Parts: sequence; C-alpha cells; structure tokens
Amino acid sequence: MNLLSKGIYSIPQASKLLDVSPERLRFWVCGRRTMQASPIIKSELEPIDHQIALSFINLIEIKFINAFSKYGVKVRSIRYMAEEARRVLDHPHPFATDMIFRTDGRKIFIETAEKTGDKKLYDLKGKNWGIYDILMDALKKDVIYGPSGLAERWYPRREAAPNIIVHPKVAFGQPALEESGVPSEALYDSYVAEDEDVDSVARWYAVPAKQVKEAVNFQIKLQTLH
Repeated sequence: MNLLSKGIYSIPQASKLLDVSPERLRFWVCGRRTMQASPIIKSELEPIDHQIALSFINLIEIKFINAFSKYGVKVRSIRYMAEEARRVLDHPHPFATDMIFRTDGRKIFIETAEKTGDKKLYDLKGKNWGIYDILMDALKKDVIYGPSGLAERWYPRREAAPNIIVHPKVAFGQPALEESGVPSEALYDSYVAEDEDVDSVARWYAVPAKQVKEAVNFQIKLQTLH
C-alpha cells in the first residue's frame, strides 16, 4: 500500500477538517469498551507511532456519519446502517462511495429506520423519508467521486473557500489550492512570515492574491475549530 497516495490524518487533524470533536471522532473509529460499543468504521491505515491514523476515505466516511449525527440520528442507528451497507453493497467503506446514493442506499436507510425505530430517521405516521434526500444532497455536493465510485476529492469549505480541496494525491492529502496544489498551510505560514503581505506571497508562489487570501482565511478558521 502506498500510504502517500491514501492521505494520512491524525485524530486532531481530522477533527479540525471535519469540525467534529476529537472525542466523538475517536468513539466512531475505536468504539468504547466500557459501553460495549463497537467502532462504526474501520481505519484503512495501521497506527503510526502508536497513534490512530486515518485515510482520506475515512474522512469521507466520517463526514457521512457526522451529517446524520448532527441531525440527531442515534449512534446505534448509524452503526446498524454502516453494517448493513457493508453487507448489501459488499464494500468495506460504503459511506465513501457513490453507491450509497443509489436505490440500495435508500433501501438500507429505510430498513435501518424500521429496525431501530429511530424517530429521527422517518415520520412514523406519514412514512416520510425526506430526510434521506436532504442529507444525501448535502453529502454529495462537496465530494467528487471517481470512475470506480470511490470518493476522489473533497471541498471542505466550498462556499467560503471554493478553491481549497482535500485530495489524497495532492500535497499528501493536506488542504491545498486546486489548480496549483500549493498547501493552504504553506500560504498561511508565508503570509505570517511576510508581515501579512498578500501580494508578496502571491508572487512567491505564483498564485492569484485572491487565492492567497482564501487560503489564509481557511487556515484561520481551521485553527478556531476544536
């Protein structure tokens, strides 16, 4: 396995990118023995220096889980959905593929709702599955899928930073400008070193000043999260 093409993220890095608390993220990835709760997803990577390491595919899986969690869907419902998706779609990371958006995905969603009785998943009286469509649309809009159906790139803050992508084969998976591949962190560090002179940084990296500002604001926002 070529780790450099997978993207490598620590729990703190993933936490900031996904805007999920480290504790919650670790629970989803590792489970909790005291609660006899198994992990919802399995990391693609072995631990590095005894620390949990996540891949780009894992980031997309967690993004999926977080969308349902924010809506108030119970962890046990999400765990059941993950297990059923792996079985039905015959894929180890179904939440990171576009298969989950197809007909089988809807069937998995409905079966989970009926099996768990989770009221956040459906309208018991009207059998309204609208939340599925709402969440699926939200999950699809920022992720680009490759020919195999697996997630290929992600725009982590598309509205505020449309030129910043996370791609496992660009800048070792760290946030970077889409066209040039310059990491947003490098642009921010240079901005600070150059006494916040945007034009100087833009000339140094041969990128538009507007994109330097975008990268700087992206990094500032990232630093305020968790």
